[in-house]
Amino acid sequence: MKKAVMLGGRGKVGSYLVPMLVNDGFSVTNVSRGITRPYVDNKAWQEVTQLTLDRDAEGFEDKIAALSPDCVIDMICFENSDMEKLIDRLSGNTGHYLACGSIWIHGISDTVPLKEEECRTPLEHYGEQKSLMDFTITRRFRESGFPGTAVHPGHIVCPGDVPISPMGFKNNAVFETLRDGKPLWLPNFGMETLHHAHASDIAGVFFAAIKAGQPAFGEGFHAVSKAAVTLHGYASEVARWYGKEALLNYEPFDVWKHRVSEEEAADTYEHIRRSPNCSMDKAKRLLNFSPQYSTYEAVKECIASFGLLEH
Repeated sequence: MKKAVMLGGRGKVGSYLVPMLVNDGFSVTNVSRGITRPYVDNKAWQEVTQLTLDRDAEGFEDKIAALSPDCVIDMICFENSDMEKLIDRLSGNTGHYLACGSIWIHGISDTVPLKEEECRTPLEHYGEQKSLMDFTITRRFRESGFPGTAVHPGHIVCPGDVPISPMGFKNNAVFETLRDGKPLWLPNFGMETLHHAHASDIAGVFFAAIKAGQPAFGEGFHAVSKAAVTLHGYASEVARWYGKEALLNYEPFDVWKHRVSEEEAADTYEHIRRSPNCSMDKAKRLLNFSPQYSTYEAVKECIASFGLLEH
């Protein structure tokens, strides 16, 4: 039986990916510091072996390699140096290593939708490290044939987790405002973009890469919805779910930010200054994968899990 090791597999993406692997005949071991409930219940979890390990503990890499996994899916690596330590130990001891990256590998866009290799000018440490991880995976494959793949999710949407709203931050009150037909204020002209991804589609990219094997080695892939959305378009669509027309107003960001908390304003700023809009063409071409969810379909399912479509 094929062996898969998930590092941090009980999060949003792992909640979908683990059952995919189990149903495909993999023996799955989930490695984490503690035990939490998956976001989505699935009987496949009854067949998963749980191993409690701390990534920062001495000997972590040796213990993962000792499992002799056919593939390792790493959802909890945030520093390139940590990934390199694990890759060094896994070299020759696994058939495929897959790391979770981020669309934050990109900085400010030139032309859209962005391809994976374009605008690789991340704006902060998190994105810099995810970009370095992607480059390392490519370099290691070219130099030594190490079978690595990076998957770069957009804004993750999952039932039970509040999605990024049309105001650019996470708060279900924004959806309630649109439901109630009240005015909503957006920064600037509402033309900045967000690019969400349903957790099941992100899991689908990982799974497609595992099944593809060789064509995925040394490559990085976006994992986003069918198309990015503007704040204006997003707000207008949500209002229509309630049979309403969105009452939208606009202000320059430096004025608008005083309407929300400092944390919310900071989150919105980080999203709109990037205004992500990413291509899925590479995943289609090399992995034969296309996302099942649009942004609107993903968000609608998500807010339904909070009862926000019941009226």
